[in-house]
Amino acid sequence: MHGSHTVTETRLEIQKLNALPPMSLVAQELLTVFGSSDLDVHRIATIIEKDPALLARIIGLANSAYFGYPERVSSAEDAIFKVLGLNIARNLAFSMVLAGPFRTAHCPAFHVDQYWTGAMVAATLAQRLSRHIMVEPRPQGGNAYLAGLLHNLGLLALVHLYPDEMTQAFRQLEENPEQHLAEAELKLLGADHLQVGGWLGRKWHLPGFAVAAIENHRAPGYGGEHWPLVQLIGFCAQWADGLQRSEASADLGILARLGIPAAEAEAVLGEMLGKRDEIVQLAKMLAGH
Repeated sequence: MHGSHTVTETRLEIQKLNALPPMSLVAQELLTVFGSSDLDVHRIATIIEKDPALLARIIGLANSAYFGYPERVSSAEDAIFKVLGLNIARNLAFSMVLAGPFRTAHCPAFHVDQYWTGAMVAATLAQRLSRHIMVEPRPQGGNAYLAGLLHNLGLLALVHLYPDEMTQAFRQLEENPEQHLAEAELKLLGADHLQVGGWLGRKWHLPGFAVAAIENHRAPGYGGEHWPLVQLIGFCAQWADGLQRSEASADLGILARLGIPAAEAEAVLGEMLGKRDEIVQLAKMLAGH
């Protein structure tokens, strides 16, 4: 499709089974374990091993400098049990298999490494800051990590479906850095990647907290069921975007509203700055490089 689009046209395109790749069987199996009370290493490892490419990337991540494990691991179970932990392994695997079917190479202005760097920074920062949230409902660290990984999921869908229009949107952003990508998307497509991510999340029956974060993380006044998580992801996404422009900054007032002490926030942000290069290398692995 070319030219301008209405919200209805874009939404219909998103909803078409033949327009978007279906969720893979491995992704469906990983999704079923999110509400499971008997989650174990063997079960997650068995699911991961069904996808050889995913298995290779999970093992590669476990052996990366970021995690600093002194011995090399060579199996999914060792990667999960010795290095990553159940939640991180499951969430990383889930985000990779969700992203896998989207074709982004035909949109040359889209940089998949930057996409995954933003996702990894937001996820890692959200998980660490979530420990210090003092308001209810306090999000679980694993949920914060997954929401951070998936917060820009709609961007993959738009690049997959509308490569020409998204190329225009990215070029507009280069010419006007103060503009947000969502504004350009709205003008060209009648919907932005936050809305599209929400539609896709519901279509795929993603957890409610993840859909809320995907759809509303740029709404500072959001007060729905998962509002602390949504606002946390909003801060982390903003900080991650700035970090990629070498101007890491965000509205610290958001963290104050979540009850996070300034000293704790500054310590976590400082740690993240120190790990920037390692996170970029992780993002390249997630991108399949």
